[in-house]
Amino acid sequence: MNTIHLLPDIVANQIAAGEVIQRPASAVKELLENTIDAGATKVQLIIKDAGRTLIQVVDNGKGMAFTDARMCFERHATSKIATADDLFHLTTKGFRGEALASIAAIAQIELNTKRAEEETGTRILVEGSQIKEHAPTATQDGTSIAVKNLFFNVPARRNFLKSDAVELGHIEEELNRLSLIHYDIEFSFYHNGKLMQQLQPSNQKQRIINVFGTHFKDKLFPVELNTEAVKITGFIAKPENAKKKKNEQYLFVNNRFVKHYLLTHAIETAYKELIPEGHKPAFFIEITVPPATIDVNISPTKIDVKFQDDRMIYAFLNAAVKKTLGALSLVPQIDFNYNPDYDFSAIKSREHIKPPTLTLNPNYTPYTSKPEKKNTVSDSWQQFLSGLKNETVKSHCEEPEKLAFTDEPKEKEEIIDETQLKCLLFSDAYLVFLWNDALHVIDVKAARERILFEHFLHALENAPIVIQQSMFPETITLSASATEIVNDLLSELRALGYDLEQMDRTSFAVNGTPGEDESCNVQQIIEQFVEMYKTHQFLHKTDKNCAIAKSLARQKCGSKLQIASELEQQAFVKQWLQCQVPHISPSGKKVVKSFMSMEIQKLFE
Repeated sequence: MNTIHLLPDIVANQIAAGEVIQRPASAVKELLENTIDAGATKVQLIIKDAGRTLIQVVDNGKGMAFTDARMCFERHATSKIATADDLFHLTTKGFRGEALASIAAIAQIELNTKRAEEETGTRILVEGSQIKEHAPTATQDGTSIAVKNLFFNVPARRNFLKSDAVELGHIEEELNRLSLIHYDIEFSFYHNGKLMQQLQPSNQKQRIINVFGTHFKDKLFPVELNTEAVKITGFIAKPENAKKKKNEQYLFVNNRFVKHYLLTHAIETAYKELIPEGHKPAFFIEITVPPATIDVNISPTKIDVKFQDDRMIYAFLNAAVKKTLGALSLVPQIDFNYNPDYDFSAIKSREHIKPPTLTLNPNYTPYTSKPEKKNTVSDSWQQFLSGLKNETVKSHCEEPEKLAFTDEPKEKEEIIDETQLKCLLFSDAYLVFLWNDALHVIDVKAARERILFEHFLHALENAPIVIQQSMFPETITLSASATEIVNDLLSELRALGYDLEQMDRTSFAVNGTPGEDESCNVQQIIEQFVEMYKTHQFLHKTDKNCAIAKSLARQKCGSKLQIASELEQQAFVKQWLQCQVPHISPSGKKVVKSFMSMEIQKLFE
């Protein structure tokens, strides 16, 4: 009996859909690319329930004829290529003929399309790859395609989708990737009937500002290089605007958004020593090369590309970015045309110049013993050690009680007299102190993160932080999806001392900030809140509060802490000792290392 057989078309299409359509944003990408290939100058993206219920794209492109509208749902049906050689002369987004067939296999589709030269258009209804209707209809020029109930016949795939906020963020990202390179096209983005984004045709810099907010206005600097082999244009941001995440890194090759490790490395290397380790610069770079020198057909999603000469593109891109940074006087440059005029005016005329002389000690011998150096101890260490001598230390035979570090909340708060603490700040990173007959060394940054975390968590659950009202409120601008998330977090942000009021679709007025925080970058704090929210699935309010408190604590503990004086050090230790879980930071880092008298004695045995 034969065991090999052909798969039914619907099964083959569903398998292909698994490669091309992973989530609603994947369908959005394919539909938007089709509108651009159709020559549209005005595009509407309409979403319901983060793409679960509806994904609709309406454009004013050239539309399709009656038969073409039916053929576009067949696998590998395309108007973009005819031979394999055409793959190396591509100027369009799509070419494989998989997108619409894949989407039709896992959704219900309504297509209305019309060419300008024809009197009537075409209407097609598809459900699970089956054509339900194909008929003439009255419709406007261009194409409107609605994808309804995505994954309706593949419920297992639907269960893998994340929250609406996360899926909406992915959809917005796909829109950004296209709108940032096709800035001559008008884009409108609606979610659940609400206008999220309206992008008018503009130049590239203005489109970046319109997408990411007016705070980008003074951050962008042009990159330009033009050779026979490659053309590089775009913008990079100042080094001080680098972030720990790659949220604002956009690389385009021949008008196509791509991810290319080597080229990203070329840009980041140009910033070397200008940004902190682990931070990523923002950039919006467009690379244009002859189509024959690049292969875009190495993955179904067409997001990866391969160059004939990666190293050449790397060198040109690195040089172009360095040139821009150099123009900002950020990268040291060598001027090979510089011819210094040496100044000999300091030498008086007819002055006798004495040659240098060497003086020798005839009595020196290396075999005589050197005088012993005195063991110098800094004043602060000397004071600390003298303080230790006055403490009552138990015998090494007796094990003194250690600090009670447990994960359980303390039932009764200890009464701590900070004046009894003997503290020493070591290397600005560690605080040494004596407590309960033991020597403790704490990591200042980790301890501060723990203190701040519990402070913010207490504010969210019990006692909101006092708000200092602003006389002249500043304005922050966010992306469309970030605006949705911030609206969900307004009550939590207010409990933490941030009073925000929405002004328009993507702007908020900052009416107040925490009274305890004199200088804070609200834009950066809110953006990090949004990123934290996107990467967490909150099942309970407690989990949400913990994640918010953790996010803010991480941001705040990075700023410089003033604990130079002994009183400041004592107060800091007291705060830390009163934490519910003092021995570990919210990030999971060990905070303290304790030494008993017996352990210290063993160091000298």
